[in-house]
Amino acid sequence: MDFNELLQKIIEKTGSTQEEVQKKILEKQQELSNLVSKEGAAYIIAKELGLDVFPKTKRRLEIKNVIPKIRDLKLTARVIKIYETREFKSKAGKKGKVASIILGDESGNIRLSLWDDQTNIIESLKPGMAVETFGAYTKEDGLGGVELRLGNKGGVRILEQSELPELEKLKKPSEIGRKNIIDLNEGENAELRVSLVQLFETSIFYEICPQCGSRVTKEGNDFKCPEHGKVEPTKTIVLSGIIDDGTGNIRVVFFRDVALELIGMDMKQALNHQDSFFENIDVLGKEFIITGKTRRNKMFNRLEFVANSVKEVDVVEEANKIINMLESKV
Repeated sequence: MDFNELLQKIIEKTGSTQEEVQKKILEKQQELSNLVSKEGAAYIIAKELGLDVFPKTKRRLEIKNVIPKIRDLKLTARVIKIYETREFKSKAGKKGKVASIILGDESGNIRLSLWDDQTNIIESLKPGMAVETFGAYTKEDGLGGVELRLGNKGGVRILEQSELPELEKLKKPSEIGRKNIIDLNEGENAELRVSLVQLFETSIFYEICPQCGSRVTKEGNDFKCPEHGKVEPTKTIVLSGIIDDGTGNIRVVFFRDVALELIGMDMKQALNHQDSFFENIDVLGKEFIITGKTRRNKMFNRLEFVANSVKEVDVVEEANKIINMLESKV
C-alpha cells in the first residue's frame, strides 16, 4: 500500500479532509522528533485508528520507523551482532538470564532483548542471517531509543531468502561518526572524545524487574513492575555527569553495564562501595571515547547524551587515526 492509498483510508475512516489528515501526519512526525518518514507517520496513525494496514502491505516496516508501544510486530532484518548470555540473581536469590541481538536493515539498527528461556534462540543464529521476529512488541529502552522484546508466544524465524542487503552493506552500530559537542543534534548517534569533568552525587542505585529490566515502584513492602506485577527486584546503577570536549559541554548519562564499564567495577563491587561510592572511583578529569545518542531531557528541555559504550582514550590509537585521516587526504 503506497502513501496515497494509506492517506485515502485514513480520510475514509475519520471523515477528515485531505488537508486535515496531512496536518495530523506532520504533527505525528513532529511529535516523534522527525525520526520517522511521512509514510511511517501515516502508518502509525492508521494503526492507532485500528486500520488493518500492515498485514496487507508487501512493503517491510523499516527499522527507522519503529517506535515504542507497537504490539504484535513482525520485523524483517539481518542479525548484525550477538551478545553473550549473562546470568543474574534477583534480590530474593532467583536466577535469570538475559541476552541481546542487534538487528539491522538498510535504514538502521535495533536491539532485541531476550530473557530467560528466550536466550536459547541465539544458539541457532549467527551474524548475517536474515530473520523475522513475530509476536514482538517495542518499548523505550531508556537510552533515547527503542528496544524490541518478544511476547510469551513470540519468536524469531530464520528466512531462507530475503531482499535485504547483505551484511557487508548494512551499517554497523560501531560505524558512528566522530563529532564535536557543539555540533550535536537531537536524535543523533555520535562518537565523542571528551573529558569527564563532573559526576552528580545523586541516588545512583535503582531496583528493576528481573524479567524485563524496567524500573519498579515500591508499594508498602512489595515491588511492582508495570508489566509483570509483583516481583523480587534486582539492583542496577545509573550515573550522570558533565562531559566537555573544548567546543562545549553536555550532560551525559551512563546506564547499567555502561556505568560499570566507566568505573571499572562489576555490580557486586559497586554495591559493596555504595556507602562511600564517590570516594572509591577515579574517573574525573580523564579522557574517554563515548558513543551514544543525543536526546532531549523533557524535564529540563535541554539536550543530553546517553552513552551506550565508553572506553578510556588510547593515545596511540588516536594518533594513528589522525595520521590515517591526513594520509587519506593527500
